[in-house]
Amino acid sequence: MNLRRMDIYCKISDKDALVDLLLEEGYEDFYFFPCHHYGAGVLLSSLKEQVTARRDFGMFSLYVDASEGESFCKTVKETLKDKSVKVFLNEVKEL
Repeated sequence: MNLRRMDIYCKISDKDALVDLLLEEGYEDFYFFPCHHYGAGVLLSSLKEQVTARRDFGMFSLYVDASEGESFCKTVKETLKDKSVKVFLNEVKEL
């Protein structure tokens, strides 16, 4: 089986929408990690974000078949329609 690890970074406010999308698409085995995106103060929207220079983000990690990975990346980006969404596909080898 040719698997790839997919990491999806999104604003924490998009977490529930992404969970719904994953389940609708048949992905039932994935992980979520809260994290922060650090960046320039002018890019941050709220006063809290500007003071701390970070945004509340989340990272989803899951394993997808290599043939499905790129098409699902497009589905994620079309569904969330946000430039802050980052999707990475990594080759993996199960031991």
